[in-house]
Amino acid sequence: LTPIKLSAERLRKKYLERSPDFNSVFDESSQIIIQQVDGLKGLLDEFSDFARMPRPSPVPQQLGPVIDSVIQLYAAAHKDVRFEKNIPADLPDIPLDREQMKRVFINLIKNAVEVLKGGGEIRVAVRRSRKHGKVEIEVADNGPGISVEDVSRLFEPSFSRKKKGGGLGLAIVERIIVDHNGSIHAEQNQPQGARFIIELPLRAT
Repeated sequence: LTPIKLSAERLRKKYLERSPDFNSVFDESSQIIIQQVDGLKGLLDEFSDFARMPRPSPVPQQLGPVIDSVIQLYAAAHKDVRFEKNIPADLPDIPLDREQMKRVFINLIKNAVEVLKGGGEIRVAVRRSRKHGKVEIEVADNGPGISVEDVSRLFEPSFSRKKKGGGLGLAIVERIIVDHNGSIHAEQNQPQGARFIIELPLRAT
């Protein structure tokens, strides 16, 4: 729902401004809304509850475009947040379910934007580990960080510090990563903020 809401807000803003690029924004935003509604329909067809989360259908592909599509969405809607990315050009294809992996980055970046409260930096970096045959993805912000007592509970389905929401977001993120034979953990960023570290295998296992 978040990409749908952001696209609608962007459309309304451009319309009220009588922006000269409204037609192109309309086309881009309406396509995003249609794609996301189709994605929701597919998810809801199988996702009646958390325990029945649909299994991924990974296909070897580039990780960069998946990350780029999410960053572009949030960068367009949050001009006060600085986005930085470092994705190696020579990164090999890795087995991914594109739509499920997009949900991972949508959730992580959405959470980071919310804690920044109108200004700050979000950094996405990808590194290849030849030793372990894995790729490491870091999503970091310079917000208030995570309290020590919360770090171990972040991925519990019922845990949330937000006034709204049931706490399923990070639990779903972890489920998707684990279903991709990967791992995720959170830690404090330095000098401030939070970091989420994802490891994914370069080859199907």
